[in-house]
Amino acid sequence: MIVSGICAYAEEASADDTAYTEKAVRVVHDGQEEGELTLRFYEETPNVPYLGIGAYSDYLYQQPLTRKEKEDGTAVLENRIGEELVFDPETGSITVSDWNRFFDLPLPLEAEAKGWKDTATRFIRITDVAFEGEAVPVCLDFGRYGIPVHTDENDIYLPVSTLSNIMTDIATNHMIFNGEKLYVQRISLDGTSPEGLYQTERMKAELQGQERPADIVKQSYADLCFNIDYFFGHPGKAPLDQAVAESGLEGALKSLGDEGEVLIRKLQSPKLPEYLSGVNKLLMDYLGDGHTLFSSVQSLILDNMDTSDNLSGMRRLGMEISSDLMKSPIYMAQLLHEGITLQRKIFWGSDNYRESGNTAIIRLDSFMPDEKAWDLYYSGEGEFPEDCLGTVLSGLRKASDNPDIENVIFDLSCNSGGSPDVMMAILAVTTGQTQLYGIHKLTGRGMTFTFEADTNFDGIFDEKDKELKYDFNYGVLVTRHAFSCGNLFPFIIQEASAVLIGEPSSGGSCCVQVGTDAEGFSYMMSSAQWQLTDSSGKDVEGGCSIDLPVNAPTNRLADAILKALGVKEGLPYYGKYFDDAYLSELMNEYFRTEEEAVTAA
Repeated sequence: MIVSGICAYAEEASADDTAYTEKAVRVVHDGQEEGELTLRFYEETPNVPYLGIGAYSDYLYQQPLTRKEKEDGTAVLENRIGEELVFDPETGSITVSDWNRFFDLPLPLEAEAKGWKDTATRFIRITDVAFEGEAVPVCLDFGRYGIPVHTDENDIYLPVSTLSNIMTDIATNHMIFNGEKLYVQRISLDGTSPEGLYQTERMKAELQGQERPADIVKQSYADLCFNIDYFFGHPGKAPLDQAVAESGLEGALKSLGDEGEVLIRKLQSPKLPEYLSGVNKLLMDYLGDGHTLFSSVQSLILDNMDTSDNLSGMRRLGMEISSDLMKSPIYMAQLLHEGITLQRKIFWGSDNYRESGNTAIIRLDSFMPDEKAWDLYYSGEGEFPEDCLGTVLSGLRKASDNPDIENVIFDLSCNSGGSPDVMMAILAVTTGQTQLYGIHKLTGRGMTFTFEADTNFDGIFDEKDKELKYDFNYGVLVTRHAFSCGNLFPFIIQEASAVLIGEPSSGGSCCVQVGTDAEGFSYMMSSAQWQLTDSSGKDVEGGCSIDLPVNAPTNRLADAILKALGVKEGLPYYGKYFDDAYLSELMNEYFRTEEEAVTAA
């Protein structure tokens, strides 16, 4: 019961005879409190919040699950189409015979489902996901990680953090309990968490030296190992990628000898700053691949930097993380990529749209939409967004208004990736493409995503959306800076006869998945559930194949300076990449040759 908003506790016993207390907590979604959920705190893990799998599914996805019991003593949850999740109390494991049919929601899924969308934006919806081959059972062995699973006649209960790791979705919805409230959230544009999330009494005390509870320490380490072992996508770039695939996270760390043992001790430390620096180092140095990073540690520092009691501790933590960052190969590569951004600014300034002869060039630095602006626009409360998609659409309209324009080049020279939603919208209005492809690496099954785009942005998915299509010769300007969606987009549009100009992109084939721990922190990582491919199922991690290579010679002076600073890779000179007339000439020559070949045939 709830009295004046204060949580009341009730001592009870579960079906597996483990005593627990119940606590009703407020739920915060998109910055607003919206009701309550009841968490359980079991006697053996008094600080770790538990929630039923069915309760999680019903609240976040509005997909109820039916609890059953089998004669062999296993507990079963059945979804609306009869697929089952089976918990075996003897082994402490959960088996799902068809992962995709149990967890995936009916499509197309409109925004009414609480906290979940089939995509993060309202101008794209997925209408179907087709899987290749037969279903492969997935067994999650919680006993191996020392994660207790509880049951009663109504549900099967797991720690909130473990549940969130299992039931995350492609729109990155996840749950975090910060010791006071339960937060339902997605990855934000700036990568930070809601303001004040880490300004709890427990967090302040732990930052001031109070030790973390032993059950929180154990569960947070278990969550990290469990999540990486089952759900890390293994794109192949991180130093420990292969070792984790073969031996699991703990085995991979132990293979490093003393270095790994030190890191394991940090990850199991009762001291919060040590734990945080250990997680940051693990994700950045050993699993860093461009997608994997400790996102919420920045929010922790921002939330507590202005608290005088914590100021020195925050500074030490910030300095340690900054020191690790400066030694990270991924970070150094990103710094070099920013050198490309600087060169483009020198040649092109801040123009989003340029014309040269019969060629238009549209700048596309990311695929990250302004979700709030789009929500306001669709609700009739805001103007048409001027984000990356707005820039592309504006550029295409300008190109259409000029009868001399025959070619359009998308400038992805400084593109750092983002949401597939923007990429899908651009494909729909340029090539008419309505499918993306991937591999569900957890089950090994190929996937084909079919989507619809609201190309006239009237809030309705209908036949009118198929009428808009900009008919140009398309090209994409690519450098090694292009990553994630900036890596995939060239692959997909090239299959529709676009020409790729420049040098190969730098990978980032896995979508981002959010991981959480029992302490209330979250991180991003490459996902095993959504690795995108080209239409033939080929891995795109190695970067795209360039049709028209452009030479980028190394600047000897810059190279010498970088080597003196300990940077192994030099920074090429990209002047040719930003020569408008040269790019237009390349486009015309390429498509003239293509046309002549077709005519001759």
